[in-house]
Amino acid sequence: MKVEIFYDISCTWCRVAKANLHKVVDELIEAGKLKEGEVEYVFCGYELHPEVPVEGGDYKAIKIADDDTDDWKPEKNTPIHRAAKRAGLNFDFDRITVMPNTMKAHQLLYLVRDINPDAVEPLLGDMQQAYFEDGLNVNDLDVLCALAKKYVNDVYPLKQKVLAGEKIDEVKYSTETLGDDKYDLQLCPMLVFDEKVKLEGMISTVHIKKALLGELEPNCPNAK
Repeated sequence: MKVEIFYDISCTWCRVAKANLHKVVDELIEAGKLKEGEVEYVFCGYELHPEVPVEGGDYKAIKIADDDTDDWKPEKNTPIHRAAKRAGLNFDFDRITVMPNTMKAHQLLYLVRDINPDAVEPLLGDMQQAYFEDGLNVNDLDVLCALAKKYVNDVYPLKQKVLAGEKIDEVKYSTETLGDDKYDLQLCPMLVFDEKVKLEGMISTVHIKKALLGELEPNCPNAK
């Protein structure tokens, strides 16, 4: 089974959905309902907030605007905190100061994928941890390259390629052609199972399990 994972680095629920997907797959393998290696993960970068300036924006100011309130506080995000705890994750929102434009992160992930395909998911996880737990500025290409050093021998050429705009077209294709046009993405994250069933937003482990077992009706546009 192929599972396409549409994600953005700065998306809280994307991080939770990815962890829950692996949790459910592991449980089904242990129960003998899936075989090891039966699930193919395809990571599709989705630029959730392209309107954020290329240099990044003020995290708190943007959250206040998004939430239509003038007193946004991290502790108000109780649903995501509870979901994160169940998934074995942590979010430390009060450490975040910069809302990133995530294009550079997506570019770097795609460049690393071309060198070491198995490194995409762990590097994505490192980026998310750096942002959501350590409060690092993942809008900074040097910060991103420092994270990528674990997976590639020389990050300098990759940095130059990001600055030259390589992979931007691929990220836009993943966002606009696949996410928006093919699957009509309404909420991020989006998980698409064999191009037939899609789950979006606050995705429950129950629905992930049903999708993996083929127990949900096809709901993708043009699903066969």
